Amino acid sequence: MTSSPLPPRGARRALIVGSGISGLAAALSLHRAGWQPLIVERAPQRRTGGYFVRFNGPGYTAAERLGILESLPDRRDPDGRMFEVDSRGRLTPGLAFPEQVNGAPLRMLLRSDLERVLYEAVKDLVEIRYGAGPAAITQDRDQVTVTLTDGSVESADLLIGADGIHSTVRSLVFGPEDLYRKDFDHVVAACVMDGPLPGLQEGDSAVATAPGRSAWINSYRDHPPVAFLLYRTDWPAAEIRKKPSAALREAFAGFGGDLVPVMLEAMDRSESVLFDQVSQIHLSRWSQGRVVLLGDSAWCMTLHSGQGSGMGIAGGELLARLVTEHDDLPTALGSWEQRLRPHVTRHQKEALRMKHFFMPANRFGRVARSSLIRAVSTPVGAKLGKALMG
Repeated sequence: MTSSPLPPRGARRALIVGSGISGLAAALSLHRAGWQPLIVERAPQRRTGGYFVRFNGPGYTAAERLGILESLPDRRDPDGRMFEVDSRGRLTPGLAFPEQVNGAPLRMLLRSDLERVLYEAVKDLVEIRYGAGPAAITQDRDQVTVTLTDGSVESADLLIGADGIHSTVRSLVFGPEDLYRKDFDHVVAACVMDGPLPGLQEGDSAVATAPGRSAWINSYRDHPPVAFLLYRTDWPAAEIRKKPSAALREAFAGFGGDLVPVMLEAMDRSESVLFDQVSQIHLSRWSQGRVVLLGDSAWCMTLHSGQGSGMGIAGGELLARLVTEHDDLPTALGSWEQRLRPHVTRHQKEALRMKHFFMPANRFGRVARSSLIRAVSTPVGAKLGKALMG
C-alpha cells in the first residue's frame, strides 16, 4: 500500500481498541488535535489496579504537554522506610528510590493513578464502548473496517491496537502472538493489601529476595500497600493456568519470614489479582497500512523496565501529533516509529538488566544485589544507586 491519504482535518476518524493507559492517551491527544476517536474495550467495564510505576522520562514530558501532570499524585511517603528481609526473616535497611534520575523529575505512583486521570480527561470527550472487541479487520487505500464482537461494524481512517500484550488487533493483522512474544522464565502476581503488615509501620516498604523468588511490599501515600510476587519457573505458560493461590503457595513455601504468608492470605481474599507470565513483544514494524500498534501491543517492555506506562503515554501523544501534521498516513507512521523506537529498544534492554535486581537468578546475584544495597547506603555509593534506578 504505497499511499494512504487522510481526509481534511476535522473529519479524521480513529478507532482505538483498548481503554488502558495507551488507548486513553491516544484518544485524548487525537481529540485535542481535531480527530474523532472511538474507543472499544472488550472488558465489560473499566479495569483498575496494577503495581507501581516509576514515572519519568518521555512519559513525564508527554503528560506535561497533555496538561495532566499536575493531576498525577506522587505516592512516595517522605517518612516511609525501605527494608530488606534477610534469610532469617529479619528486617534490614534497604534501597529507596531516588528523588530524581539524572537530574530529571521523578514521581512514584500506581498504574491506576495514570488510568484514572486519563479517563477523567477523556470520558466526556470521547465515546468508550465496553463489551466489544475486534472480530475481523479489513483495509484498503481509503479506510480500515472493523467488525466487532457485538455485531456492529466501524470504519475509520486509522485503527490503533492498544489492547495489551495479548493484543487481538496484532493477531488479526500481524499474525499469531507466538511470532512476537519473547518469554522470560518469570511469573508475576500482585494485589492490593487489605490489612496490617507484621514488623512494618504505615508507609514502610520491604523486599525479600532469593535465587528465583522475590516478594515486595510497596507502600504509598493515601493508598493501601500493594503486594508484588515474582518467581522463576521453566514453564511459565503452564504455570499461569494454575489456580493462583495454589501456584503461589507452592512457589513461596517457607519464604520471606512473616511477611509473605500475610501477602498470600491477602491474595486469597482479593477479588482482583494480577497473575501472568513476564514477556516482551518484539516486532520489526509497528504499523501495517492503516493499522498501528501502541503500548504493550507493540513493544511490551515488562514490569522490570518501570517505563511501560510512561512510554504508552509518550507514544500516544506523539502519534497524535504526527498523524495530524501529515496528510499521508505511511509518512506519519514511519516518522513516529523512527522517533520512538530508540527509546523503546533502550528500555527493553534495560529490563533485561533490571530483572536481576528485582529477582536474582542465583546465589551470586543475590550477594551482588545485597552488596549494591549496602554500598548505596553510604554517601559515596549513592550515585551508583541512582544510576541503577535510572
